[in-house]
Amino acid sequence: MIHWTPRSVWLRAFPTSTDEMAGPKDIIHFAIPEITDGDVEAVARVLRSGWLTTGNECLGLEADLSEYLGGTEVVAVSSATAALDIALAHLALPAGSRVGVPAWTFVSTALAAVHNGLVPVLLDVEPTTLNLAPDALDADIDDLAAVVPVHFGGVPVDAAIHKIAADAGVAVVEDAAHALGASDERGRIGSAGTSPTCFSFYASKNLTSAEGGALATDNPDLAAFARSQRLHGMDADAWARYRPGARAGYDVVQPGIKANLPDVLAVLARSQFARFDATQARRRELVERYRANLTPAGIESLPAEQVAGSADHLMAVKLAAGIDRDAVMDAMSAAGISTSVHFRPLHHFSWFRDQAPVGRRGLRTCDELADRMLSLPLHVNLTDADVDRVCERLVEVTR
Repeated sequence: MIHWTPRSVWLRAFPTSTDEMAGPKDIIHFAIPEITDGDVEAVARVLRSGWLTTGNECLGLEADLSEYLGGTEVVAVSSATAALDIALAHLALPAGSRVGVPAWTFVSTALAAVHNGLVPVLLDVEPTTLNLAPDALDADIDDLAAVVPVHFGGVPVDAAIHKIAADAGVAVVEDAAHALGASDERGRIGSAGTSPTCFSFYASKNLTSAEGGALATDNPDLAAFARSQRLHGMDADAWARYRPGARAGYDVVQPGIKANLPDVLAVLARSQFARFDATQARRRELVERYRANLTPAGIESLPAEQVAGSADHLMAVKLAAGIDRDAVMDAMSAAGISTSVHFRPLHHFSWFRDQAPVGRRGLRTCDELADRMLSLPLHVNLTDADVDRVCERLVEVTR
């Protein structure tokens, strides 16, 4: 079995050199995609085929995901960011319209609104899940044209979020970058009856294509828009234009972006998807082992209680007040254990602090937890002994 480790600006979370990637063997990395010999052969098959860009493998990935989600249309794109961008563009909101986003998220959630000429309004989150807080949304719902809730760590947002938006007639686009495989009272996130849903297949995600994402929707107009929008607004992609017997002409029906997913990436996700249920089950086992070790030691996991429908994307813990998180991360790194932080609240970045308005309820929870959250290694290459070692070291250094 072959393991590949991504580079990252989070230097304590990922290897920083080829030497470190090769050893020592007792390093516990934060996130290593499981790349099997079958994955490698699938990619090699596409490389040998002569067709690398969007084609049959991309169509196959869309069909695989559609079946998994119960028949919703799936449009594969180059990233979850692109999916968010396209879904918001389809709303055709007037320039300057306000879009609610949790301040506790990756920057792409809010920047997708900015790229569409919209104004992201930063809303507070729940202290037990770091998901968008219903009371924070409710306080600003009368001033919003849309909301982008984030299923943080794969934990579905509170059902009240969807009700508040529906009652106010406010459009919802779901950021499910962490949440492929998650489910709530509506069924699987991204299934029929849910809002337009944006998934990520980035290198650290539960399912990876190295780079990539998808938009799932039961709205055929949005699906058709997305297929055109991901390729400059054209009405036919290269696969439709160049295969034998195809017509050479095409039209540009709207100004779009470049966000298609090539086959050489799509086939990796397809190969991984064949074992997705098994990898999800293993992630759940690892999370349960973490909790069994950490809870008796007084270290709080987030969510505070394990959620049955979670996709188990992150193993996040809340450090006690007053503990120096940087010192903890350094001590873990010295022991050969990589950790990370998800996320730095958006209003702690200079651009958002200057340009993005804050919701009426403020950002108290985000500020209280900004320096206390820590993400521990979580990937299917971990052994039970690895988890035990991480926990033992964390308990030691936090005491």
